[in-house]
Amino acid sequence: MKTTLRLLTIGLSAVLVAGCGSSSGSGNAGGSSRTPTTTASAGIPGCAPECLSGASDPGILPSGPHRTSHFFNGQLTVTFTQRWESHEDQPVEFSVAPEGSWDLHRVLFWSDLIPVGKYRKRAAGVASTASELVTWFGTHPNLQVSTPRSGVIGTAALPAKVIDIAISSTAVNEASDCPARACADFLTWPNAGDNIYGLAEPSVLRLYLSDVRYGGKNHLFAIGIEGRDQADLKVFLPDADHLIASVHAPVSPAL
Repeated sequence: MKTTLRLLTIGLSAVLVAGCGSSSGSGNAGGSSRTPTTTASAGIPGCAPECLSGASDPGILPSGPHRTSHFFNGQLTVTFTQRWESHEDQPVEFSVAPEGSWDLHRVLFWSDLIPVGKYRKRAAGVASTASELVTWFGTHPNLQVSTPRSGVIGTAALPAKVIDIAISSTAVNEASDCPARACADFLTWPNAGDNIYGLAEPSVLRLYLSDVRYGGKNHLFAIGIEGRDQADLKVFLPDADHLIASVHAPVSPAL
């Protein structure tokens, strides 16, 4: 547990594998996992990111191009201008930070985010699209959300909606183990079981949300930039923005 963030991802790989029993990504609990056999040139399979097994911890990543092992079926590429580190490379998340700063700030790449509401249950009636997620964030009583603005992701200039999320000054704490005045849990992933993502005051999250298409289906591609607080986020943004601009993946804007 970080002092500024609430990242409840212990055992996430195990629950993802348990939920992927068929090539359709239908979440057949108890079935055996299956890794698609398509090659990189064939594009991302329609069942990704749900239907991949395994996860890796690549550790220290040198400067230069880096390709994920599991996120986006191993087909997301970013370019580092210095040494970074990573502790998550799995079907629904790839997260990195400049070497030695993991506890200060990070960049997180996510796929098909799911909003979490009261009692840590999936928010009803909210589709996994950029517009609906942005609208839902604006209704969350414990979050302070900026006015959405336009942005782009990567070398393909994927259109994105960009918002900043922080804990509201009037927030009611949602977690008994919160290390601050208030915490809020608000996101999860496909087949993630009880694993939830949230923030603890005064952390802030800048979130890019882009509707993309691959494998013949529409998906939600998200990138989060975490800062210990607003001042830390401002310092980290040049490095994070440079990394986001370098993103390359075989996806296109959603139809």
